[in-house]
Amino acid sequence: MSKYKTILFDLDGTLRANLPEGFEVFVEYAAMVGIQLDDEQMKAVEREAHRYWANAVKVDNDLMRYDKREFWVNYNRTLLTSVGAPPCDNCEAHIQDLFDTHYDPQDVVFADTFMVLERLRANGFTLGLVTNRTGEVDTYAKKLRIHDYFHFTLTGGQANSFKPNPEIFQMALSKAGNVSPSQALYVGDNYFADVCGARGVGMDSVLIDPRNCFIGMHDIRVRHLRDVLKYI
Repeated sequence: MSKYKTILFDLDGTLRANLPEGFEVFVEYAAMVGIQLDDEQMKAVEREAHRYWANAVKVDNDLMRYDKREFWVNYNRTLLTSVGAPPCDNCEAHIQDLFDTHYDPQDVVFADTFMVLERLRANGFTLGLVTNRTGEVDTYAKKLRIHDYFHFTLTGGQANSFKPNPEIFQMALSKAGNVSPSQALYVGDNYFADVCGARGVGMDSVLIDPRNCFIGMHDIRVRHLRDVLKYI
């Protein structure tokens, strides 16, 4: 019998994604402007992307500081700097030119999302969708056909708190029926937002890490969402 009563899920990168993912395309476009990244640098880019988006204060400050294009140019610069990319004349802007011209990702629900949610719901777990998005997410979850699996949804904007801050996790535990942290499991793909945040309030977590970017950073890592079931 599972020790958990509640399973909380991240949304982006966990249950659904933009495909191809932005960091993968960043690596491709970097090569097109003359910056070849090796395997370890590719993993470092992915880690830095996760780190950046887990820092809501940094993201908000950048959004206020830059217009839309310059925000993304600065983001590209951040990723290049994180891997010590060689100097390149205005490469971050050239990479953004490629994004603006060619990047048209598909909004995809992962193949095992429905199976995992259906099985957990059928087995009596309280399921929550907890995401760092700013607005309500119910409408979008209905579009993805995953809304009805969840007993509740909660966004960072609704909680006025963004992962990894403890308040959003504590609010989620309250919405789940005031369960204790030891009775809840968080499932996400961002070590800095999901694992560190859950750990900060005493919750267990499973990290979805399909490309083994976070080896040595968390004990419970899986390649695919369906692999989470063996830890429940």
